[in-house]
Amino acid sequence: MNLKPLSKALIAFSLLGAVITANAQSGSVLTTINGSKIYTSQLNEMVALAVASGAKDSPELRQNLLDDLVAREVITQDIKKTGLLNKDNNAIKLKLAQQNVLLEVWFAEYFKRNPVTESDVRAEYDRQTALIKEPQNSKQYEVSQIMVANEAEATEIIQQINNGAKFETLAKDKSMEKISGAQGGVVGWVLPAQLAPPINILIVNLEKGKIAQSPIRTNNGWHVIKLDDVRPFVMAPFDQVKNNLTQELVQQRRQQAVNALLKDAKVVKGN
Repeated sequence: MNLKPLSKALIAFSLLGAVITANAQSGSVLTTINGSKIYTSQLNEMVALAVASGAKDSPELRQNLLDDLVAREVITQDIKKTGLLNKDNNAIKLKLAQQNVLLEVWFAEYFKRNPVTESDVRAEYDRQTALIKEPQNSKQYEVSQIMVANEAEATEIIQQINNGAKFETLAKDKSMEKISGAQGGVVGWVLPAQLAPPINILIVNLEKGKIAQSPIRTNNGWHVIKLDDVRPFVMAPFDQVKNNLTQELVQQRRQQAVNALLKDAKVVKGN
């Protein structure tokens, strides 16, 4: 069979579609691969997912998706035959991939209810423009953090970094703030006024490339703070920064959503 390459977008929703249609077994049989059947219901669900993502239903789309289902089935069969999931860390990788899909589905639903609008972005631009008129906001700071639950753990992390441990690795392994943690602790470029006190005061006196030698406590937890870089802050025209501001607001909303869940969750370490 001649398998046509799928676009990245098509691959993305076909991967999710495979999860949804994994147990679908109804309608006529379209094709059989080594005894395993692919049904019209499976293809129809994939097509519906593609159309919902902006594709146009067409014979070519259907053939591409059917080809993808066939290729996926052949690979799945080979994985079972060779026991690939039992090798290395493949089972963990699969579990994480499934969780990541669920996270993105959850966030997509969240942003349907809490969209970042044009007026939100304009308001953020106006707010940041006003901030640069204040002397303490004449510079912008690139900040990284590791957030943990208590002072003792934060102090231990500072000691590990001083002894040569990599900040980025510890952030990924230990930070409770999952969005920046996944990026090695990087929060990004911020003005002091955008930071929670007393981090906003600390950061302007911290040497570039260094970490604060004492943990900082906020309402969210205990923070190990690193200053990555400093630059003069000049506000560009709205159209030039609109996309970046939108992404900043998206990240903020994502973290606010996670924090809201954590606030109501009962998190207990150990048994």
